[in-house]
Amino acid sequence: MKQINTILLFVFFLTFTLFSVNDSHSNTYSGYAELPTLNVIPPAYASTPGTATFTGPLASTPRTYQLLINANQLTALVGMSLNAITFRLPVSGTSNWPVSDATCTNYDIYLSGSVDPANRSFTFAENVVGPQKQVRSGPLTIPANSFTTGNSPNEFGLDIEFDSTYLYTGGNLLIEIRHTEISSTSRSVDAIGTAISGYGTDFSAAWASGYTATTNGLQGNFSVTRINSELIVGISNNTELPEKFNLNQNFPNPFNPVTSIDFEIPFTGETELTVFDINGKTVDVLVNESKPAGKYSITFNASNLPSGVYLYKLKTESGGRSYEAVKKMTLVK
Repeated sequence: MKQINTILLFVFFLTFTLFSVNDSHSNTYSGYAELPTLNVIPPAYASTPGTATFTGPLASTPRTYQLLINANQLTALVGMSLNAITFRLPVSGTSNWPVSDATCTNYDIYLSGSVDPANRSFTFAENVVGPQKQVRSGPLTIPANSFTTGNSPNEFGLDIEFDSTYLYTGGNLLIEIRHTEISSTSRSVDAIGTAISGYGTDFSAAWASGYTATTNGLQGNFSVTRINSELIVGISNNTELPEKFNLNQNFPNPFNPVTSIDFEIPFTGETELTVFDINGKTVDVLVNESKPAGKYSITFNASNLPSGVYLYKLKTESGGRSYEAVKKMTLVK
């Protein structure tokens, strides 16, 4: 009987945990609730080797390398926080890389919107749409045998982790890598050749010698890339209590179709966070319950709404005080 009770308790705990994770407005009190995902770009090559090779990401000499990715290759990443990239060796490789630990003084990564791959320019700045966010900077250590061979396709290598995440909300994506010398022999990675279907429409690439190259780029094969990401599923509350009420401007704004709304409440109390259209009609209720004092962030997904201006209102009764605030946000599809 004791064993049966233990099993039932475990099943109850597992069921409760699963329902909590899938509740789009569930609470977590020790940081964001995150579900990691690994996305291969282009998706068609997730389990298929590439058609060519390229040395840019793992070159021993300084390189600047841009990967231009059409939004149609990134649908699984909408609403995700991107936090790392990596590559894999081609099936033609016969040995692991590097032979011994390798270091790079600066391995810097920038993410931004991108022009269509068909409009790629060899002046790198012309490929950038919107602000570039530097998500990684500084030295990189690549332990020996981080990139392995012997499979078809080969396993992806060391995750090159970001210092800060990048919320992908849709549209074309540009990955720009700038790195100094890597203290090892250059090694090619698995890639898609320039004559292959999809190159120039779904993806393209450009590169140049030098850590700070900006012009006179060259056409490059597109390295098969794995982008690691995490999905924020609900509200988070950190342990540092705020001193006052606050409703922040959503980010990004304008957005398509996902954005984050942050707010702070210094006392426990009934809290509502509601989204309205410009005519005052409620389109979503994100929070409607008693909340402990804390700093909160919630992801709002407007994929089922048309483009336009929307309002979001925070209303709370806590600590014997009332607080209301309204802000405007713009959905552009």
